Parts: sequence; structure tokens; C-alpha cells
Amino acid sequence: MYKIGELSKLCKLPVKTLRYYDSEGLLIPDEIDKFTGYRYYSASRLVDCYRIIALKELGFTLEEIRTQLKAQSQSDILELIERKQLELQNFLLQTNLQLRKLDSIKQNIKTEGEKTMFNVVIRSSDSLSVVSRRNIYQNKADAYDEIEKIKKSLPKNIIGKRSVIINYETEYRESNFDLAVCVEITDNLPKSVQCVERKITLSSDVAMLVCKTWELDNAYRAMIKELEQTPCQIIGPFYEIYHDEDTVELKVPVCRLSIHNDRHKKDDINLPFYNDEDAIGKWKFVDVVPSEEQFFYGREKSNQGVWLDELYILPNGEPFWAVSGWTKGWLFTSGGYPEITYKNKYTIKTIKDKKIMFIEMKDYDHESRGGIPTVWIYEKVSDKIFKKEEIRIRDKTDIPFVLDNTVLGSWKVRDFVLEAEMFDVSKQNFSENGLFFKRVEFKDNGSSVALFGEKDPYKLFWTKGLLLDKHNETVEKYMIKVIDNKEYLFIEWKSGDYTFGGKKPYWYVFKSE
Repeated sequence: MYKIGELSKLCKLPVKTLRYYDSEGLLIPDEIDKFTGYRYYSASRLVDCYRIIALKELGFTLEEIRTQLKAQSQSDILELIERKQLELQNFLLQTNLQLRKLDSIKQNIKTEGEKTMFNVVIRSSDSLSVVSRRNIYQNKADAYDEIEKIKKSLPKNIIGKRSVIINYETEYRESNFDLAVCVEITDNLPKSVQCVERKITLSSDVAMLVCKTWELDNAYRAMIKELEQTPCQIIGPFYEIYHDEDTVELKVPVCRLSIHNDRHKKDDINLPFYNDEDAIGKWKFVDVVPSEEQFFYGREKSNQGVWLDELYILPNGEPFWAVSGWTKGWLFTSGGYPEITYKNKYTIKTIKDKKIMFIEMKDYDHESRGGIPTVWIYEKVSDKIFKKEEIRIRDKTDIPFVLDNTVLGSWKVRDFVLEAEMFDVSKQNFSENGLFFKRVEFKDNGSSVALFGEKDPYKLFWTKGLLLDKHNETVEKYMIKVIDNKEYLFIEWKSGDYTFGGKKPYWYVFKSE
């Protein structure tokens, strides 16, 4: 048995630390002399000492070490280790992110000068009562002039110290801005003033920086770059809040995103059906914006295309393609492999005698990282009640069989590419487990068998250069390429993106078995 001082010398831990470990239940003496209070430790306690030291060096807290020392099974210990690994990986990712930010700041200082070093912080923001007018302004000078006109129309005793420009644009522009010009007020607005009274209340997380008026363009760029690196999702318009001495606060509501894409969960779309006559018919895509308030009819914000250019709302909640159905107030979408389902909220409003649908459309990137849906906007173009058979493309599959000996046999999936020319044998865009089309076999009688996902074998037909799906009425081209002395089979993939969306087919790549 060792006294506490002797154990201290053996394990190189201070006596004070050993006493503390005793009080925390980490390293309890084997015996305590009831007369002297001396602690005595067996040789086995030396093993615990070294384990505690090693675990502390690996970053475990005392609470985690206590749990590990009391662990009853190997699986319990492995769970603790894996949890610590994930924690350290997150810390490493965050550290690397901070290093990249510091490097970016250094580069800005070196190339642009110290004045371009903008300090972006994310905090809650106060609310602000204003009067406002929204319009399309050719340039910022016109917006500033409008602010002065509003001030002149207001009683001086209710004008606050700040002016605000709300920038509803979603992409960089040099002119022709969709803006709301605002003047802070400290009391009720007289009825004679022809402005809209409103309260600006931003979400709990707001990214903000302070700059001079002549630095605003650079401040916007710095803000966007910072939010991409943090990472954060921009979920509303930018606010330029003007103070005295040419000082401006630039603010934008944001949603913090996880570094990992591990927060995704499948939505339950098994809801009872409720009809919505206003929804049924054909809709065309108009715009996509971070928030509904940024939409301005006749003035699209984004050049970004979407996978659903034409939306058909079929009767009785009937699905088509990636639209898995609907019920009043909700549009269901699905896609990917394994399949992911989303429940997307929609509302319909009348704007300038047009029916406009706003869909809070979820996507994998934002959902899996804790983000929020963007707003997809559609305009109704027809009240006609469509049937699924009317809205799809059909290929002519009645094509005579011509033998092609080069394609005979079984082929296993290798990759998936946008264009056949993009295939690179040294790269893997998708893991084989993540690909839906698994295998295909070409027989010399013109029949073919394909394996899709976990489904049963699927019967197809083929002729030279073409794979024929008579059930789905699609004809897909195939070709064989020799790359690095190996043969690869390329097959067009005509999914619903083609048959219902009219999109150009992508290509599956196979290697011979």
C-alpha cells in the first residue's frame, strides 16, 4: 500500500490533485486510517492514475473520465470514445473555419488596405418604428432623395435619429433596385402623411457590421463571404441603417447552419386530403427568394433555375413525378436514393389580379444542416383539371430489334454523370451504394433485365444503341467507350426529370461484370 505522498511521486500528480480526485469520486483510496486520516492506495490505483492522465490528455472531462472508469462493458467504452471523437472532429472543423477566416482577413488587409477589415457579428437586434415607401429605384441617390422628401412631410417632433433602406434584392445589382426607404419615428404618424407605418423587427439571429456609406459595396461583399464561411443561411432582406457622421449599420437576418449535414429527417406526408379549388391547375415558376416579403410581382429577383419549372396540381391530391401529392396548404415532394420526402407549406394570394402561390420549399442542403426553406413562387396559368397522362413526355418504343454483340452480358454500375464526357475513371461522383440503377443485363434475344434499388428485377427491351422501357414509354440511348483499355457502358437516365420535367437526361456509367 502507498501513502498519498508516495503515490504522488510515482504518478507525478500533486497531492492536492489526488485529494481532489478523491472528492470527485475518481480515485478513491483503498483505506483511510480512522485515527490519522492518512489515505492508502493499492498498486492497482496506479493503473487508474495513468488512465486518468491519459484520458485527460485526450480531452476527456473529469465527468467523462468518471463514467469511463465505471463502464461495465466494452460497448459502453466504445460509445464514450466515439462521442469524444465526434466532439473533437467538430472542434477541428470549427478551428479550421476560424483559420480560414483569419487568412481571408489577412488577404483583404494586404490587397485592399486596413479599411476593408469589416467585423461581422451575429446578435439579436432591436426593433425600429418607421414610415416607409417601397419602389424600384434607378440608383441609391434616388433612394436618399426619397428619404429627405419623407422627412419634410413629417412633423419634426416625431422624426427619430435613424434612416433605413431595406434592400430586397437577392443578387448584386448596380442599378434598378427594389428598395423600401424608411424614416424612424418616435410617435404616432399623422393621417395626412402618405406613407406606410411599420415596425422593423428582425429575427433572433442577425448578422451585422458597421461601415461608412462609401464602403457599403465592399461591406456587402464582406458580409456575404463571411456568412458563407461561418456558415449561415440568409433568410431575409438586407437593412442599411444610417446614423450621423456617414456611419451605417448593415444587417441581415440569418439562420446558423450546422457544419455537418446530419440533421435531416424524413417528413411524414400521410395527411388527410382536403380539397383546394384555387390550387388545382397549372402553375409556372416565377421566382425564388429567401423570404416572401422580398417578392415583387413583375420584378424577378433570382436567375436561379429550379427543378420544378411547371407545377401541376392534380385533383384529389394525386401525385405526379417528384410531387408526391398534396392537401390544402401542403405540397409533398420526394426524391433521391434512398428516397427523401418533404412536407412543404403553401399559400395562395391574389396580386394584380393574378393567383400567386408561395411554397416554402425544403431542400436537402438546408434541411440536413438545420436551415429553413426558401420561398418558391408560381403564377397560375390555367384552371384546367389535368390528368397525369396529359402532362408527360412519351417516347416511341415500338422499334425493331437489331443485334449488337458488343453490349451483350451483365454490367455493374460505376458512376453517375451529367454528361458522358464528364466521366473520369480516377474519380467517383457517387458511391455505388448511393446509386439507384444497380445492374443491367443485355440478352441476345432483345430482352434485358435491370436492377433498381432494392426492387425486384425489372424487364426491359433493347435494340442496337437503345434501351427500351415499354411500361414507362421511354427510349434511352446507350454507348460503349473504351477508356484506359477498359470498356464502360453509358446509358441515358430518363427519370421523371425527363418525362414530366422535360429535362435533359443524365448518364449512368457501368463496367462489365
